[in-house]
Amino acid sequence: MPPLQDLIAESSPCRDTGAVGRRLRALIVEDNPVDELHLLAKLRAAGFAVEHRSVDSVFALETALAERHWDIVISDYVLPDCDGLDVLAVVRRLRPDLPFVLVSGGIGEAVAVEAMRAGAQDYLLKQNLLRLGAVVERELAKSAIAREQRAERQKLRESEMRLHSILATLEDIIWSIELPSQKLVYLNPSAESIYGVSAAAFLQGQTDWLDMVHPDDRERMVRSLKEATTSGSLTTEYRIVRPDGETRWILDRARVVFNEHGARIRLDGIARDVTQQRSSEAKLRHAAHFDVLTGLPNRILLNERLQKAIDAAAETDARMAVVFIDLDRFKIVNDSMGHDAGDELLRVLSRRLAQRVRSSDTVARLGGDEFVVLLPEIRQAADAHAVCEQMLLALAPPVTIQNHDIHCTASMGVAVYPQDGRDVATLLRHADAAMYRAKQAGRNTICFHEPDKNAASGVLRLEAELHAALAQEQFELHFQPQVDLLDGRRIIGFEALVRWRHPERGLVSPLDFIPLAEETGLIVPLGEWVLRSACEQARKWLTDFDPELRVAVNVSARQLMGSDIVHAVSRELERSGLPPHNLELELTESMLMQSVGQTVKVLGELKRLGVAVAIDDFGTGYSSLAYLRRFPIDGLKIDASFVRDIGHDADDAAICACILAMAGSLRMQAVAEGVETEEQLAFLRAHGCRIGQGYLFGRPMSAAEATALLRKGAV
Repeated sequence: MPPLQDLIAESSPCRDTGAVGRRLRALIVEDNPVDELHLLAKLRAAGFAVEHRSVDSVFALETALAERHWDIVISDYVLPDCDGLDVLAVVRRLRPDLPFVLVSGGIGEAVAVEAMRAGAQDYLLKQNLLRLGAVVERELAKSAIAREQRAERQKLRESEMRLHSILATLEDIIWSIELPSQKLVYLNPSAESIYGVSAAAFLQGQTDWLDMVHPDDRERMVRSLKEATTSGSLTTEYRIVRPDGETRWILDRARVVFNEHGARIRLDGIARDVTQQRSSEAKLRHAAHFDVLTGLPNRILLNERLQKAIDAAAETDARMAVVFIDLDRFKIVNDSMGHDAGDELLRVLSRRLAQRVRSSDTVARLGGDEFVVLLPEIRQAADAHAVCEQMLLALAPPVTIQNHDIHCTASMGVAVYPQDGRDVATLLRHADAAMYRAKQAGRNTICFHEPDKNAASGVLRLEAELHAALAQEQFELHFQPQVDLLDGRRIIGFEALVRWRHPERGLVSPLDFIPLAEETGLIVPLGEWVLRSACEQARKWLTDFDPELRVAVNVSARQLMGSDIVHAVSRELERSGLPPHNLELELTESMLMQSVGQTVKVLGELKRLGVAVAIDDFGTGYSSLAYLRRFPIDGLKIDASFVRDIGHDADDAAICACILAMAGSLRMQAVAEGVETEEQLAFLRAHGCRIGQGYLFGRPMSAAEATALLRKGAV
């Protein structure tokens, strides 16, 4: 039999005995080597591969606990300088969760009970260690479960901390109400920034949330909360009044939370401050329905109110009237005193008109110097005439602007429902036609719609058909390609050209209807339709073909100066999704020279949108280089009349070369219009003209034909 020293060496501290089994790191507190070997033998017999260290003092115990991780502590009760309870106290102080088993030769029951109360997991007698393996197995399993539970608790704590951190940084209010008591049990800190009262004040009952709800919304909110507890959800908007008196709009969404038995236990919600959104929406609604300059209803709101008035008159078999008003010689004020003076005059006169009508009437501004007055519920046509006379009287007194007395008159045309029309478009068209007869009659007068006189005029008939064409979508766009002259005639864009497909006369020449559209103001809605349709078509081409493809759209003088062209362009770009740099607006020289200051301002705003601006038919107007430099222009389109004769007219060739050189020096893109021959093409290429347009590359064509041409890539 080997000596005792050899047996102890075989079980030296922290040495794997080589036994096959589950690893066990045991810290043994024992001063008797024989008892230590006996414990190790029992553990191995139970199937453990033991790594152990043996200590017999408090100091050695503390050192061992600090140096490494142990699975279990097995301690004798009687030790040289302490007892098992002292050892247990050290273990619980340093490693509260470490399993502890007390082993002794003969402790009494009282000591064993005291040890269990102090935190020992079990106690065994040295002369009976049959349960040792099972006890260790049990405690290891319990320890593993405890570790997992601690880890889960730690994860839960960390998750809760993250959640509270997120909720604390949210701008929205997160709240929870206990059901059925409706006691507020959670509110994140965002409540203070929105309500002006701390979350603690709400939770502690110092402030009742319902008391802060606007009195006009309080009853509805109480009803909504009750309904939410039965319906399971809540979505509502309401106002609150903060302690500082500020009113805010709140959007609240909530849902009911059920327990495992299906009982309603909470109502959890998210509240958001939508005051700014509400304000922005109100401004947008106002901007969409009211004229920016005068504050009067615009065309959109007029049409809505006119349709409602027609519906009401139809139900009650009543009459109503529409008055079309155009200020006489207003252009003189703009041209002589500037647009600021013209704007101030429009504001003053619009107030005078509004003051002379009933509260049920509507005075609207269509744009420029045109107004429409809606007179619902009149007994006879004479009533409308009386109102018109009052409005003429209101306009008569002079308006003092810039120390000048301005005398203003107006021409008025009246259409009466139902004899002059039963729909919005017809009534407006007939009132407009009557207004033009008032102009022809010498201005400052009132004319009613007279069917025979209007029918006798071919111009008025064409005007009526133009109105119908807009309403019935008889217009269509044709596209003429623009090509890169220096890159194999590659298509780089199209000019959008409007065509009128008349149901009886077929395609009507733009020369026949564009001037009339300009004169009557129909060019504004027509121009907006062209812009919208061109942007939509161009966006499709960008997706299918070249993302840098551009579309050029002509802008009329009336669009540029008499309507909010910047807003219209911005709206159509956003609606279609067309990038601004893919749109080019074309204006004539003569348009630029009208009210130069205002034109520079409008063009600057268009440039800030990111769209390109080009001068169409360049060379036919009267603009000087000095004026040209003032405008934020990207390109010049050389008029076809100069391109046509460059092969055999030295003057035209010189003009073309000069324009190309000037465009280059001003860093503007030059486009040659009316290119029809290879000779013209060769001249333009030789002088560095990059972009050309004309029958040589393609006539104006339908969108389908233009799409087929794009598939080819070049012309």
